[in-house]
Amino acid sequence: MQPSLLQFNLRTAFNSLSKPFSRSPATGAAPTSAAAAASSKATAAAASSKADYTAAAASGRTMPVTHVPADSLALSTPTRWLTSRFHFDFAGVTARRTNFGALRVVNDDLVTRRAGFGAHPHRNAEIYSYIVSGQLSHQDSMGNYESLGRGCVQYLSAGTGITHSEMNDGDATCRFLQVWVTPDRTGHPPQYGSATYEKQDRHNKLLHLLGGTGAVPQWSGIQPGQCIKLHQDVNVFVSESDPAVQHDITLAAGRQAYLVCIEGSLAVGTSDSETKLSMRDAAELVADKKPLYLSLTAGEQGAHFMLIEMKQAL
Repeated sequence: MQPSLLQFNLRTAFNSLSKPFSRSPATGAAPTSAAAAASSKATAAAASSKADYTAAAASGRTMPVTHVPADSLALSTPTRWLTSRFHFDFAGVTARRTNFGALRVVNDDLVTRRAGFGAHPHRNAEIYSYIVSGQLSHQDSMGNYESLGRGCVQYLSAGTGITHSEMNDGDATCRFLQVWVTPDRTGHPPQYGSATYEKQDRHNKLLHLLGGTGAVPQWSGIQPGQCIKLHQDVNVFVSESDPAVQHDITLAAGRQAYLVCIEGSLAVGTSDSETKLSMRDAAELVADKKPLYLSLTAGEQGAHFMLIEMKQAL
């Protein structure tokens, strides 16, 4: 019997995390007790947050804005070369929930110099990496190889099967967001794509980083990008906004979005509430039976954020 999509990919992720690859000699010591304590604290916070979410779901409540604090994210087991914060259950680590509609994985990864995820297989997953700092190098079994920096995106449709590696070949720590989306069906042909951007492309704009099978929201301030297409009804936007810059958006009825404050701070406003996000915080945004009007306002130090818009989970 063929393994399921989630079984296959989570097993792959677990193996990749458990067997790190380094291009420099292993000089690090075992995880410190402080690091282990931080991991334990984050795991407890994630469990508490997950319990709150489960209780709300059981009561039938749909919250238009749900804050996901950074300290509620699950931490990977401390290693010499990797620190990863999981927004969703991943590689045997319990986070606050398993998925948000088609969104299955959002990992905020820090990879030290000359190290990374060695060659490993994937299948039937739409995977993209958004580089925040440093350089991320991709190499795969289709012969693709390239290294990209801040603000760039790498995309992999694993489809019927592909092997790839993600390495930090530079001398500085690389931070990137790795995101997995469940495809609209299994069995797509594997493909790779990438797009290179400068700050001006997303500065005080909503840069349309990735598109999908559905329509693009008609919001003001959208900057069309090179727009790699995902095999799912999803749109991904990023912005690097100056202090007090405001983006007004409307989620159509039956749509939802996952908002990640990558750097800086951000205020999420509705007609009757305001939720403040700090660096690495996230928010779930849901327009249930009617449109949801939102304002996204950059804080005192500005805001670098990602917005993943999709159809609402049934």
